[in-house]
Amino acid sequence: MTVRPPGFGRTGADRREKARDLLVETALGLFAERGYIGVRVEDIAKAAGISRATFYKYFSEREEILAELFARLLGRDPVSPPEGSVEETPERIERLLVGTAERMLRDEVLARFVYTLPIRHAALLGEGARPPALDTVEGMLAEASAAGVVRSDVPSALLAAHVGRAYEAAMRDWAEGRSDDAPAQVRLLLDLAFRGISGG
Repeated sequence: MTVRPPGFGRTGADRREKARDLLVETALGLFAERGYIGVRVEDIAKAAGISRATFYKYFSEREEILAELFARLLGRDPVSPPEGSVEETPERIERLLVGTAERMLRDEVLARFVYTLPIRHAALLGEGARPPALDTVEGMLAEASAAGVVRSDVPSALLAAHVGRAYEAAMRDWAEGRSDDAPAQVRLLLDLAFRGISGG
């Protein structure tokens, strides 16, 4: 009979994943209650029922937990564009980003926490990183720009950044209590981003 050392094999990997999940969930609860700045590694470890030394077996710093929370909310996998023609690009982008907001709202505590943080997402996700939905938006805008549906005198990366900032502002408005309906706020700010503020 072969005896495996503890921590190896599928069971060890499962235990490690469960321990990481417990730390992330515990940290989210504390962050939501006290704010990110008000929570130390020691607080997370104590609330999770482990030592500080054990915490460092799973995360090298508190910011790694924050990055994990961002990744869980924003997603890691590529996002397919909604069906439709290139002429319908603004409407398709709206559907994509409203759907993204609705998905995020399934974990309202996490969404509210992330969008009330005074920290830029890119600082945690890595240089140039962003939610996968915005990569899809940029691809859609590049296609629409080539077809003359949206402005072609502005790089699609800049158009996507403009749309992304409108989306982020809408989610922050909801998280900070300036809007009760995140999807409606996303629609409104995307409409402003696409159509401007002229009354004509």
